[in-house]
Amino acid sequence: MGYHVGDIPAADLVIEPLREEQPVDLAPFDGVEASLWLDGDEVLTPGMLATIADGLIVVEWPTTTVFDEAGIYELRLTAVNDSEGKRERLPLVYLVADTDDGWHTLDSARNAWPDAPPYDAWLYELLVVAKRQVLAYAPTLEDGTRPPVNYRKAQLMQCRNLWNATKVDPASGGMGDDSFIVQPFPLDWMVKQVLRPKTGVPVVG
Repeated sequence: MGYHVGDIPAADLVIEPLREEQPVDLAPFDGVEASLWLDGDEVLTPGMLATIADGLIVVEWPTTTVFDEAGIYELRLTAVNDSEGKRERLPLVYLVADTDDGWHTLDSARNAWPDAPPYDAWLYELLVVAKRQVLAYAPTLEDGTRPPVNYRKAQLMQCRNLWNATKVDPASGGMGDDSFIVQPFPLDWMVKQVLRPKTGVPVVG
């Protein structure tokens, strides 16, 4: 699910936990422990209250933002029944926090690319990797400069290339599961032309 840095969502997050595409039976449990993580570190919050209702998990957001940085956040949920000594770690829930830095966001990428990956975390990873590849090849931007239109165009073109590469190469990650991995894929000549256009040299004869 996609958010932006600084968001304080008004609506509760309602989750149906799935394992191997089947709903997890929450009947044996009476509570849920919830924590949010970014890049391996727990995000310090006033507390995230999670409850079980009608076989679903309902997470109430704190009154202050938990999205201080852009990235892919992991919502870790553990179903518990303390009276019977039962605990079960549930599948991770990935939440993306975008930032308005001039590069493509989830929303702008999907607006320009209707066939973009369906999962926010997958698309966000593609955007980040493509952005880094563009910056490595394109003329250097001054600090604080927002990317020009051709940089954004090249970023999205490279996203498509990376995505197509994962679909062609079975070793690049499981399509439709949680093992998606972005493999390196070099900029092709069209992306390079967008970033460093070559002008024709007139021939004098």
